[in-house]
Amino acid sequence: MNRIRHTIARGPRMVVRVAVALCACAGAPVQASSPVEEAQAWPEVETVRTLLRADAAAALADCNVPGICRPGTERVDPGEHVSAQQDDIRVAAIFGSTRRLTIDVLVNGALLRYRAGYGAPVAGAVSTGGYRLLAVEGACVHLRRDELNRTACLDVGRAYP
Repeated sequence: MNRIRHTIARGPRMVVRVAVALCACAGAPVQASSPVEEAQAWPEVETVRTLLRADAAAALADCNVPGICRPGTERVDPGEHVSAQQDDIRVAAIFGSTRRLTIDVLVNGALLRYRAGYGAPVAGAVSTGGYRLLAVEGACVHLRRDELNRTACLDVGRAYP
């Protein structure tokens, strides 16, 4: 019925075997391992993190994709000065519901995302002297920079599904 009874009932040989096994285990040197030693990370982990950070920093330093680069990191030629009259403003998309319209505008190739009711862009390569959203009327967007008002409309002929 009970295994312990059967083991003890088998005889003194089993008891001697168990006693010898316990003595052998008790006499063996015990390895002292503290939880701190076991919890140490692999040394390669920090190396990989360092390499990933360096790679990301190099990619951001070479960033020349409009709308993805951080503000102020886009490369501009020192001799190039684009005035407000020369800005290329295009409406890329207008989407959302009537009360929560979102407008994507390309200003000189940089993507800026505006929300109806907010003047400043909510995403993109935002700069302090950038355009502010005044109004959205149909497929047209009214923007203002300094004292200059600009209107840009969605090109329906180039719309894609």
